[in-house]
Amino acid sequence: MALFSRKPEVHDEALSELGQMFASPEVVSDDPTPGTELLDASRLDFTVESLGFVDDYLEQMRARQLDDESYGKLVLRCGAYVGEVILRTAKDAAYHWLDYKGALKIDKNMAEFGESLATAAVLWDSATGLTFPLGKVMKFLENGREDSVQFFARVIIEKSE
Repeated sequence: MALFSRKPEVHDEALSELGQMFASPEVVSDDPTPGTELLDASRLDFTVESLGFVDDYLEQMRARQLDDESYGKLVLRCGAYVGEVILRTAKDAAYHWLDYKGALKIDKNMAEFGESLATAAVLWDSATGLTFPLGKVMKFLENGREDSVQFFARVIIEKSE
């Protein structure tokens, strides 16, 4: 990994807020996350265990036909929630949220993925590299439980310990 003369610009607050929009639908009652009625906000406590409920939610959302705007909203908010669970749980890591351009400055291999919804926001830790929670949500919506966000988070957290 390359050394930098200055830290990359982080977007921790913005992505934390997106994750909170997913976990607390009442915060954005005028602009709800698609499928909010399927979520039990009392179970969304930013723990790895809560991601089992997120897996259940995503499984139900796979059956829905979403327009591009709704799909994007779901991926951004749910992916931010998954990332926030990792960030808050991986105590031995110093994760930060980066946008695509910030991630590209850190790792030129990011260009292979291209700029997309999956790479719009990524988690970065200088020791463990880049992690793609939004991309994992998209993969779950495409493939189902074989792309469990709970399993994903467990592996990332274990890797950082």
